[in-house]
Amino acid sequence: MQLAQVGLMDWFEGRIFSGHEMPRSKPAPDVYLAAAAHLGAAGSRCLVIEDTPTGVTAGVAAGATVWAYCPLPEQGGALLQAGASRLFKRMVDLPGLLTAA
Repeated sequence: MQLAQVGLMDWFEGRIFSGHEMPRSKPAPDVYLAAAAHLGAAGSRCLVIEDTPTGVTAGVAAGATVWAYCPLPEQGGALLQAGASRLFKRMVDLPGLLTAA
C-alpha cells in the first residue's frame, strides 16, 4: 500500500515479501531467506535495511549484512546490540552509502 501511495509499486511488483506470508515472522529469518531465494542469492550476499531490533535480528539470522535506519540516536544502541553493522539516520543518505560500500 505504501509503495503505491508514493508511486513506486511498478519497481517492486512481484518482488514484495512480507512476514504475513511466511511460516514464521521476525525475528525468524524466513522473510529475508525467501527474498534471497527469489533473487537466487545466498543470504550472505544480501544487504538488509531495518529499523527495529527484531528486524535486525532476523536479517542477521538470515546471514545478511544489516544496516539500521536510525533517525533517533537513542535507538542506536539497541540496533547495534541486535547485530546491525552500520547506523544511518537519513534515508536520503542511503544511495551514497551504497555507492561507497
